[in-house]
Amino acid sequence: ARISYAEMAKRLNLPESTIRYRVKRLIDTQVIRRAMALVDPRKVGFDVSAVVMVKVDPNYISRAVREVASFEEAQHVFQTTGEYDIICVIHVRDMKALNEFRQRVKMLQGVKDVVVWVITELIKIEPTLPIY
Repeated sequence: ARISYAEMAKRLNLPESTIRYRVKRLIDTQVIRRAMALVDPRKVGFDVSAVVMVKVDPNYISRAVREVASFEEAQHVFQTTGEYDIICVIHVRDMKALNEFRQRVKMLQGVKDVVVWVITELIKIEPTLPIY
């Protein structure tokens, strides 16, 4: 996200205008959704990370997914197949905040069960895809 159009053009041996056009097209078609800095949650005060797995009554899955995704703490929310219907990764400041998040999820309509796995160490966070 930090490389300039000029540097990209130089590396790819293409005109800068071509790079600008292609990046704009990727943004307009939402292939590129957002450019951002990758922040280590532990270094900015989010000392607890967890995987939260949710079982939901089939009649309420769409609504529950939207509501979980709306929670500020939920950085990654996935609707899944298998034993759990929703899996999300959260980063919170402490165990009290983790418990409060779990309680809010449990209170959502249609939620049957919530399981929380606390992450003991962040090994790898890699938001890029090897599309080159």
